[in-house]
Amino acid sequence: MAIGTAGLTAMLAVMTLEKHGLTIDAKKEILVTGAAGGVGSIAISLLSSLGYKVAAVTGRKETHDYLTDLGADILIEREELMEVPRGPLSSERWGGCVDNVGGAMLGNLLPSIAYWGTVASVGNAGGIEFSSNVLPFLLRGINLCGIDSNTCPKENRLKAWTRLSQELPFEKLHAATNHISLAKLPEMASKILKGEVRGRTVVDVNA
Repeated sequence: MAIGTAGLTAMLAVMTLEKHGLTIDAKKEILVTGAAGGVGSIAISLLSSLGYKVAAVTGRKETHDYLTDLGADILIEREELMEVPRGPLSSERWGGCVDNVGGAMLGNLLPSIAYWGTVASVGNAGGIEFSSNVLPFLLRGINLCGIDSNTCPKENRLKAWTRLSQELPFEKLHAATNHISLAKLPEMASKILKGEVRGRTVVDVNA
């Protein structure tokens, strides 16, 4: 339950980055937006355990130690990626990205993805619309790939679960999991809607 759909989605995103050429030889960090959420937390753990350098985007300073413990090499403040780029392309900064936010942030980070980099787009917490231009795609060959864990082929799903069993650091999964009783669910649900919860939440219906 702690792994859940979030774990599957995170693994599918990592597999998509690798399918499009990402290797551990990448010299630039892999950006993870929405880093303290369920998918973001597991994506950081996976990427770090596989040997990638990870940059985690967060808007909450209280999550800094948590994200570092999961394996983030550097932390990026969310406000930095909410600033509209000055031009259609900026300097290469990220080797790829697992984006859990979408919206304006997705459009803003595309100009700084390195040549042939891939963005695995997972969530739409920031909205379903974003503004960009064709230059990141035409001049840098960037791939923008949507991840839908509900409709992925069975073959890919099985590969993802197999890799999760082999590559996900379970001690980090434990650190990223909140166990609560059924009685505390309304309180936790309120915090989740406010974006105040990190990682995964598992409800013990017997507690």
